[in-house]
Amino acid sequence: MIKIKNDVIATVCIATILFWAVVTLGVSLAIIPLYVNIGFSSFFVGLTVGVQSLSTLLSRAFAGNYSDQYGPRKGMFIGLSMALVSGVICFFIFYFPLYNSITYIILLLSRIIMGIGESFIFTCTGTWAIGLIGREHAGKIMSWVGIAMFLGLSLGNYTGTYLFYNSSIIYGGLIMSFLPFIGIIIATIVRPVPVAKERNKNSLIFAIKRIWKPGLGFALANTGYAAITTYLVLFYSSKGWEQNAAMGLALFGIGYVFSRITLGGFADKAGIKMTISSLLIESLGLLMIGLSTSPYIAMVGSFLTGYGLSMVYPLLALPALKRMPKESTGLALSTYESCFDIGMLSASFIGGIIIPVFDFSSIYFLCFIFCMLSIILSLLSYKQIKDEDI
Repeated sequence: MIKIKNDVIATVCIATILFWAVVTLGVSLAIIPLYVNIGFSSFFVGLTVGVQSLSTLLSRAFAGNYSDQYGPRKGMFIGLSMALVSGVICFFIFYFPLYNSITYIILLLSRIIMGIGESFIFTCTGTWAIGLIGREHAGKIMSWVGIAMFLGLSLGNYTGTYLFYNSSIIYGGLIMSFLPFIGIIIATIVRPVPVAKERNKNSLIFAIKRIWKPGLGFALANTGYAAITTYLVLFYSSKGWEQNAAMGLALFGIGYVFSRITLGGFADKAGIKMTISSLLIESLGLLMIGLSTSPYIAMVGSFLTGYGLSMVYPLLALPALKRMPKESTGLALSTYESCFDIGMLSASFIGGIIIPVFDFSSIYFLCFIFCMLSIILSLLSYKQIKDEDI
């Protein structure tokens, strides 16, 4: 079997695997809520999405420990295989569209499988790449991973929505089945990384105690992501700016990717200064959206939110990784990435409570406060690893 010997090329291959896997995820996240909404109420639409997010969150620690114990390559095969099975189930459901409770239960099962597979894919992408390139380049790796994830999700969402309205969701099912298979083929040519023969199997509680400061800081910052992706279009509609909503959302994505491209190479050495700067930019963006009196001010705010938030993920991942043993890199990443899910779920839930009482601006003001708190936690995180190095 041919194996790629150049570790940089191998890492690009791993990022490519992640990209196609996230395209699969994006297609499913676009099509399935629309599909469920045809035959069921909005409650069941939310349940379908929520079950997947919850299964991802609950399986993160297991995926991390598996990666540390058996290697990220094996974990990646498990994740891609589960994504493949989930895609095949969805294909048959789309091909025989029977809107009844049995079909819905089978669809929920496919979402649970996809959620667990997602945990393995995301965690093993980071641990595999770090194992090849080294922890000293973890910041750059996290930047590459973030670009692959965001672009893949954007392409998948667009493709899924287009197929639903302009073609056939059966093609969506085929894509969801085919792309994980392509990922499996690519994974076979990338070499595995060594696994520590003697290692202490650290628990999730141990990981939480070690990385709760950068993790909570990341979760608080990520509420801005949730506020944009969940409520920005509705915010524009409430102001009568519907025709500008798509551009406002697009500018968030442009800012996010532009930040990674321009600043990603400095992630490993930038440290706390870039972390604070990024959070201040995100905070300014959220405040501009909340205070906006025109769609164009909100557009600038959306761009700044994406630009600032983008680098928070790799920059706070560094103190999280440094506080965990090297042989527990998988557990460290999976625990840290769980904070993404927590931030998303928290902002969506809180927004659902405060927006009916106040208005859509309120969620952006609240997320502004959360970003300010994230700055404090970032300072504490970097101070902690600095004190431990002395």
